[in-house]
Amino acid sequence: MYSWEEPKQKPYAMYIHGFASSPKSGTRASLARALPEYEWLAPEITHEPFESLGILNEWARTFLPQLIVGTSMGGMLAMYVDAPEATKIAVNPSLEMERTLRKMGYGKHPYLQEREDGATEFVIDEPMIQRFVAFKKEHAFISGIRNIGLFSTDDELLGHEMSKRNAKVLEDNGCSLIWSNKFGHRCNDNAVKEIVKVVRVE
Repeated sequence: MYSWEEPKQKPYAMYIHGFASSPKSGTRASLARALPEYEWLAPEITHEPFESLGILNEWARTFLPQLIVGTSMGGMLAMYVDAPEATKIAVNPSLEMERTLRKMGYGKHPYLQEREDGATEFVIDEPMIQRFVAFKKEHAFISGIRNIGLFSTDDELLGHEMSKRNAKVLEDNGCSLIWSNKFGHRCNDNAVKEIVKVVRVE
């Protein structure tokens, strides 16, 4: 006698892009190739932290991702997403966005990738910076079932001193830390290989 079972749907994973990027950066596709056991989602966030967290929480409620990977500002936001049943991996999380934005400089900046909303540039000004300051004061990290900070030893955007401070914040909040010299700030293919190692640890 034959038995039939409905095919199981793959669990969802969510990638959160960085501040000046978009879901079209290619990182989601790289993660999907490297970790095909997940169905990968990549919501588009904005340069507004409150709005972005709202978008991410809506996706988390809808899809219940088992894995969340975020890069730079996306890594920072990953730690605030209300997904306590997910494994969270923050890649070079930009926890001091106010410092990073001032380092980038006031005024107009182009987005690094084509965006779904059609925007081609954004403006850094003091009100934007203060919204990030307020965001940190009003929100607390929400731990997942596993929480990992993946840091580059040669982060050309944040710099090593800021990376060390960010790592200390994550460690103080119960995260495991991994340092690598195989990639810089961006989540390239070498960073994806490190993520795969973390995910597939028994």
